[in-house]
Amino acid sequence: MRITTAMLQELEQSIAPDAKAEIRIYAGGCDIRVRWDKGMKEVNQNLGAVQLAQIEEYREEKMRRVWERLIAKMQGLRDQAS
Repeated sequence: MRITTAMLQELEQSIAPDAKAEIRIYAGGCDIRVRWDKGMKEVNQNLGAVQLAQIEEYREEKMRRVWERLIAKMQGLRDQAS
């Protein structure tokens, strides 16, 4: 799975003006975290190895749709945290 800097910036901008996104990679998958409001608020989405393997099968055009769904999910988590 290829996540570009531009994609992370898009995720940050979709959450809040001061948001910072990071990816933490683990043996069993990864976490995509976004913090905003001076680090006081955070949303986190874990992607396990199985999910990553399924995403990796997508071609670039399908990856765009997968990324947009992830952004929408993170926005929903943000709204729940507020």
